[in-house]
Amino acid sequence: MAAIHDLLAQVQDEALRARLVQEINRLSKTKKFGLVFEEHLPECTPLYDIPVKRGSTVAKKTGAVSEMYEVSAIKDGIATCYHKVTAQMEMISVDELVCVAQFGEPIYPYLKPIDSVCNAPDSDLWHTLIEADNYHALQLLEYLYAGKVDCIYIDPPYNTGARDWKYNNDYVDSADSYRHSKWLSFMQKRLRLAKNLLCEDGVLIVAIDDYEEARLAQLIEEIMPSYDVSPVIVNHHPQGGAADNISRTHEYALFVTPKGMKLIKGNKTEDVEERWSLTRGGTDIRNLRRGRPNSFYAIYVDKKTKVVKGVGPHLDADTPYDKNEAPEGCIAFYPVGKDGKERVWRYERESMMQHIEDGDIICTDKMTLNVVKKRDVKYDPVFSVWTDGRYNAGTFGTSMLQNIFGGETRFSYPKSLYTVVDCIKYSTQEKPNALVVDFFAGSGTTIHAINLLNAEDGGKRRCILVTNNEVSEDEAKSLKVNGFNPGDSEWEGKGIARHITWPRTVCTIKGTDIKGEPLGGSYLGTNSPMASGFKTNVAYFKLGFLDKTSVALGRQLAELFPILWLKAGAHGPCPKIQDEKTNMLIFPENQFAVLVNEKHFQEFDEEVQKYPEIQTIYIVTDSEAGYREMISGYGNKDTYQLYRDYLDNFRINTGR
Repeated sequence: MAAIHDLLAQVQDEALRARLVQEINRLSKTKKFGLVFEEHLPECTPLYDIPVKRGSTVAKKTGAVSEMYEVSAIKDGIATCYHKVTAQMEMISVDELVCVAQFGEPIYPYLKPIDSVCNAPDSDLWHTLIEADNYHALQLLEYLYAGKVDCIYIDPPYNTGARDWKYNNDYVDSADSYRHSKWLSFMQKRLRLAKNLLCEDGVLIVAIDDYEEARLAQLIEEIMPSYDVSPVIVNHHPQGGAADNISRTHEYALFVTPKGMKLIKGNKTEDVEERWSLTRGGTDIRNLRRGRPNSFYAIYVDKKTKVVKGVGPHLDADTPYDKNEAPEGCIAFYPVGKDGKERVWRYERESMMQHIEDGDIICTDKMTLNVVKKRDVKYDPVFSVWTDGRYNAGTFGTSMLQNIFGGETRFSYPKSLYTVVDCIKYSTQEKPNALVVDFFAGSGTTIHAINLLNAEDGGKRRCILVTNNEVSEDEAKSLKVNGFNPGDSEWEGKGIARHITWPRTVCTIKGTDIKGEPLGGSYLGTNSPMASGFKTNVAYFKLGFLDKTSVALGRQLAELFPILWLKAGAHGPCPKIQDEKTNMLIFPENQFAVLVNEKHFQEFDEEVQKYPEIQTIYIVTDSEAGYREMISGYGNKDTYQLYRDYLDNFRINTGR
């Protein structure tokens, strides 16, 4: 309905508009079932990298991005603009405008390097932070990693009514009657893309609270019908929040797993010996002799050594037994309870003989029979309620960030580091090299958690964070008063990516606070000092957009390189092109190579063969047949054809 009302505003005939409103109101009273929410007009994207020119679709930097104009002329820095809905003309300074892409209109992404931190030069493991609207970043990640992501952890805005999230560049608050439907529409688009990233046994974890938990669970079930949704209650605020009636102390973590797969595993113990009674308990008929007579027989134990020697003959259901009948020097045990009930052993007679031969059945000093099993690894169960003090978001979220930022409160309501550690740990216990994505990165807790988890178990999990660079509403007002607009360096420097996510990431890796002083305190469980930092590396990029009229592959190869590096697995530091006129690029340390000029394939192939570590090969050619011929000798490597027409290969936002 919201989208319809937006479209109705564009109807110029008042009588027709009124009649349409009347009919729509009548239809809206029809009863609906299931999860029903308004399909809003799709989100628009400001393209700060694209120059404003004649014919551009634009919006005011200080206005709503959905308020769009078309530029008909530009003279002396002033654009003649026509409003897309009212058709009214306005004269607007070009400096006050930003190009806008509407949903479905192709846009052409690239990744601009912003910064990096290398605290492990000998390691080829590189995490990635991408500053971007997460919808477009997800589209790019779908090209890069469709079906390859092991775990997605997200902590989306909770839609509490606070003005802390935007739809179409406008804050949504409690007074917005479409608040829930906007949030669901916002989440639906992103979850559909996220689903495509997950590998066959990939896990999605979503943090949420009571405001949207029920609706979100239903939305996930609709988008991902072949997955189970298992909620975990996390006691993250034990002191309770302010409330008129019920003071909430909890939130949820929704674990979304493929149906039929056991993927969530608790803490691991190695070289475990487990013991349990050989007699079946319980009142079910299958645990009694009359329900399972083949599992009722004698077991013989040596009186002196207590070694289990063997089993007695098979007994019919009605055949009486005699405890005194046993081989010389042995005692006969039967599965009879202290109450005299004739129960059964855990195994039938033939299976029991094999277990005895394997040494699995023992007699204890208290003359009871046990099954003993030795396991290389045992995983504890993961329970549905987490109450440990390590999940306290005040102590291990807010206070931890204040410690990093020299006492400043730069971010509200961060997760406890250990909540995220456990969520990812339990989802990737058997995947120490997992690829983990968080497209609501916030303060950067996820990469902090992965670095700590890798340090604890020696894993090489790789993290891709995505966050926008929005400033808070109060900060935006202050910046505007001082004459700054989105896109200005002063504005961007106060955004969440540059002011919070990236500084936290750098500080925790180096083991220092924002002032360069060693961090105080130690990490729980390991007692490792925070000042020790982490031996790892991170590259920071901003998702930008190229002008479609100037995107010829030969001229934009340098801009493409971070994308090619990521697709090849992000091994080693992202390389840079020294000579854009080169015929080929060979990067053994990054495990990929690019043939720029297909005429030099023979020379290129000879170079590639020297480096078996190269696993990804890009070939620039317009010839499909030529490409197939060239890759015929690379059967065990990943190969990709890069056409000279970049527009056809890398455009996103088209729904393909």
